[in-house]
Amino acid sequence: MDTVRLNEREFHHMLLVAAVLGVGVGLVATGFRLVWLFVKHHLWEALAAPYWRVPVSVVAGILIGAILYATFYPGALSTLVQQFHAEGRVELEENVPIIPVGLVGLVAGQNAGPEGVMSVVGGSFGTYVSELFEFENSTKLLTLAGMGAGFGAILGAPIGGALLWLELPHERGLEYYEAIVPTFVASFAGYLTEVTLGGMELFPAWRTASIMPLTPAQLGWAVAVGLLCIPFGLVYSKTFSAIGRLFRRLSLAVYVRTTLAGGVIGVLGWLVPLSYFYGGSKMNVLLERGASLGPEGLMLTLAAVMVAAGFTIHGNWIGGLIIPHMFMGALVGQAAALVVPGLSPVLATLAGMAAFNSVVTGTPLSSALIAIALTDGASITPVFLASLVAFGASPSVRFLDEAAPRSESPNFHISDD
Repeated sequence: MDTVRLNEREFHHMLLVAAVLGVGVGLVATGFRLVWLFVKHHLWEALAAPYWRVPVSVVAGILIGAILYATFYPGALSTLVQQFHAEGRVELEENVPIIPVGLVGLVAGQNAGPEGVMSVVGGSFGTYVSELFEFENSTKLLTLAGMGAGFGAILGAPIGGALLWLELPHERGLEYYEAIVPTFVASFAGYLTEVTLGGMELFPAWRTASIMPLTPAQLGWAVAVGLLCIPFGLVYSKTFSAIGRLFRRLSLAVYVRTTLAGGVIGVLGWLVPLSYFYGGSKMNVLLERGASLGPEGLMLTLAAVMVAAGFTIHGNWIGGLIIPHMFMGALVGQAAALVVPGLSPVLATLAGMAAFNSVVTGTPLSSALIAIALTDGASITPVFLASLVAFGASPSVRFLDEAAPRSESPNFHISDD
């Protein structure tokens, strides 16, 4: 990508384009969420018995396979990261399979969230507007801004969502620093669009409380929970990879893969209820009644969620894993609080949310910010501390092998010319 010199006026023009991009992403995110929640509510109100999860997920797997067979499989999150590094763009045509497949999967209990779908939608919109407004040499930056906007808008976490896509593509740190402001502009524009159209009730809200007053002991516990999440993150990473190797070894047709995945997701959802759906809607159940499961029940749920996430993604269902990772971390934290005297369940749960995702995705800042945003600003310092400790102490956990360093020099800087 050639180096481009933008004067201050041109830079502000780019920010205006980023705002337009965010509004477009927000419109799609609002429509997607409204349809998804409407269908999910009415379907599961009629089929409330847990055993219905098996046939619904199998039928969903068949439908997803049919959609992908008739169109194409665009790949998982790792493919998107690889595509960003190699091409710096996402084509609009990728939305053709991703939106319906993501919608079906979310209704049918997949263990992956809407953030994966909206990241692709946002990235493709970013590529499109860069060409529409003649910012071709900054396509990579606006594609990145669109990904952040999609993530921030659909989750209601405009700061953490934007920052996640600035952290995620890289092994260590945030390398596209000149994309920070455009990405935040796009993310907030998308978020405000969704708030205006649908209200705050569209977003998941995890009902927890701040830890007051903050004490040195609580900071020590936050460090301990962050360290505790590392071995569990390693187990999850190994489990996820093993499921991927199994699917590659079997070399199944796409519709067989999706149907097999649906069967596993449904059976696990029937036997271990909290393993069904992607995590956002069931987090409050865990926060309110998780202790009643006991440490063994929480660990069983954790194992089921890990397997369900692996079959969701490797079975060619489409979605994001950030919120499922946070649900896994919350399970680890709650189990620890039940067996360690003096460890606050609230502190352990919040710290576990951020720390687990930080371990497996290498995104310590955005992991903390997303957890804080979705718990209404609860316990900022311990959450950040747990996330940073988990990230810094876990160099051996490599969940996303496609993370890579930036391959080109900064593509613009502001000039007074």
